[in-house]
Amino acid sequence: MSFKSVDLSAQDDPNAGKLAETLHWIDFTDPRNGRLHITGLTIGDVTLGEIVTDGYDAQTTTNRLTVSMPVTGRNRFHAGGRTFDAAGADALLVRPGTRESTKSATDANRSRTLSVIAPVPRKNARDDKYLPSVMQVGGLAEARSLRGFVSYVFSELRNADTPLRRPRASAAIETLVIDMVHALCDAPTPLPVSDNSATVRVHAACEYMYAHSNEALTIQQIADALGVGPRHLQSAFRDVTGMTPREKLAEIRLEHVRSKLMAPEPETTVTNVALNCGFVHLGRFAAIYRRRYGESPSETLRRAIHIERVG
Repeated sequence: MSFKSVDLSAQDDPNAGKLAETLHWIDFTDPRNGRLHITGLTIGDVTLGEIVTDGYDAQTTTNRLTVSMPVTGRNRFHAGGRTFDAAGADALLVRPGTRESTKSATDANRSRTLSVIAPVPRKNARDDKYLPSVMQVGGLAEARSLRGFVSYVFSELRNADTPLRRPRASAAIETLVIDMVHALCDAPTPLPVSDNSATVRVHAACEYMYAHSNEALTIQQIADALGVGPRHLQSAFRDVTGMTPREKLAEIRLEHVRSKLMAPEPETTVTNVALNCGFVHLGRFAAIYRRRYGESPSETLRRAIHIERVG
């Protein structure tokens, strides 16, 4: 069990604000006087966090699940081509990957958020079970219990003599938190096929692409998953995004590649990542990656490895 407490201002190195994630950038709402206080508690494979701020936008990457539970203020996540808000008793379950988030304070209070970062269920690591990029889970019993439990644990563990610091108690906390987070993953999340609007169809298609982007998807398969025809899907994408479904799929695959290259495992190579994310023509992949991010995939990987070694 280990604590990490960080105070970060707009003038500080943003890497000091990492909470078991890769922090790519952070912009404070107040660029001169903005502040952020993070308390992180790591117990085995679980990280519990408390984030207090007067507001910021940030981009992070993690290879674990995140549950974000606002206490005061409002949270916003941009992922999977959609925007999700949470305030009050709301809670958001965020899939691993790269995401942009916003913390907004109110006039009366700074933004305070409880956060849980936990491993993906093992059964999903092999079969790539479908999970939306972000799920609204605040109404579930597990989310309500998780919020209360995390709040209690943070309060109790501030006491140096608490029995919760004993090894068996710590192991029990880790097990309980993981169990509740994984239960949230099993909550039913049907695609919103009842709404026939182009925007909803496109959002549902993007969610399906995110879940199956490493497969050799065809437009027909995506359309079949939504219960629409390929022409309807093509038209909806042109109207809503100005892109074709195939172009959006390539964009999603690029996001997956970049997130994996920026948080590499010891055996990570550009070739393996590209192939695992659904790219077959490596030369074409490298060209579109450079156009999108202004650097080659190998440069991204080298920089990430360097940062890990220095950090």
